[in-house]
Amino acid sequence: MQCGVPVQLPHTAVFVNTGDPIESENLMEFRLLYQGELLACTNTKRRAKEKHVIRKSFHPQLRRLWSLEENLRDYVYRKSLRAAPDPHTPEERFGIGIQAIGKDWSRAGFELVPLVIPEFALQCSIDVLLLRPSGYIFTQGDIDGQLKTLIDALRIPDSVEEAGSAIPDVDEHPLFCLLQDDKLISEVKVTTDRLLLLPQEKDIKANDCYAVIHVKLNHRNARTFDNYFG
Repeated sequence: MQCGVPVQLPHTAVFVNTGDPIESENLMEFRLLYQGELLACTNTKRRAKEKHVIRKSFHPQLRRLWSLEENLRDYVYRKSLRAAPDPHTPEERFGIGIQAIGKDWSRAGFELVPLVIPEFALQCSIDVLLLRPSGYIFTQGDIDGQLKTLIDALRIPDSVEEAGSAIPDVDEHPLFCLLQDDKLISEVKVTTDRLLLLPQEKDIKANDCYAVIHVKLNHRNARTFDNYFG
């Protein structure tokens, strides 16, 4: 199919990593939401500031995930015991453990809490429903660039430049992110369809989008110890 030729909606594309095979499936799954502007990333337009705006929108969702998932709370509890062995309430322990993780991943002017990290031996697959005004996956030739922007926003920034020279907000000590590195993504599936209007908006702009990101976490290899996810 040539670029620019209209296709019926919705349209789906799948991109598969060539990394290690996945042993277990769907040990944890959840969905992240984003609504707002989504600009394409190119070689000349890195979109660092725009990516960080999207990264910030995932932060409260991932923070709540860590507070709800028993396996993650257990991991945080163990981190808190090493950081402060004296008696504390469960909520104090959670705060101490999260702060300890954040300090472990301090970079780019932020203390960070990534979920998919080598220590957990996890890979993740991502299934994105991307609603855009144009709808068509090949129209404007920018779907790859928009997907790059979205995926980069899911991982931690490695430098001040990657964070768009931003500084942490009051509630971003630490900042929660999905990925330590996008190489830990095993598969990306994208389904595009037409966006009629964003919720609470009266008009639509050319770069508006509504994204539903279905994340599935899986073990990369068999585990014999530190098996945090079953």
